Amino acid sequence: MSDADQPQAGLPGLEEPAGPLHRLFFALVPPEPVREQIAATASALRESGSIEARWVKPARYHLTLAFLGDHPTLRPSLLEAARAAIGKVRVAPFTWLPDQVASFTGRRPPCVLRSTQASPALQTLWEQLRRELSLVRLGGQIERSFTPHVTLAYGQRDLPAPIEVAPIAWPVDRVLLLHSEVGASDYETLGSWRLPG
Repeated sequence: MSDADQPQAGLPGLEEPAGPLHRLFFALVPPEPVREQIAATASALRESGSIEARWVKPARYHLTLAFLGDHPTLRPSLLEAARAAIGKVRVAPFTWLPDQVASFTGRRPPCVLRSTQASPALQTLWEQLRRELSLVRLGGQIERSFTPHVTLAYGQRDLPAPIEVAPIAWPVDRVLLLHSEVGASDYETLGSWRLPG
């Protein structure tokens, strides 16, 4: 076989394309009535013209508790460790009350729904989950501090000041393990754990 007949797969630029990265995170997902209230709040802001932004679809609303990173594959050992960690969290159900829309800084600053009052129960949930994930060596991607929020949009500029909105009572009784392929628009639920009552 001549050199011209050799397979070309090993040449630079001709490798098989890498598969998608798999993003994994624990989150709170609003029940449908709460999702509708959040969507109504976002719609009112959009119609008011006070925010120029690319708006997030309501189906994607969530509150991230712990980002577990982007992975080339979803290894069974990774999923088992994540499930073991959340299985040890002991926080009773509670209600979170977001009542303000504000901006985070950035090139396309996220416009987020958050609460003006700290939620001790939500903070405890995050702390317990962070500790348990660290024990199974999955805590490396988790932030050192926690600012609970739901991203509504990605703005053209920062909001000049936070916007007060009608409080939304979000009953929190379960944590979900969510998966998405980086760049894709949909989330897949890999597990759901009810908070012990």
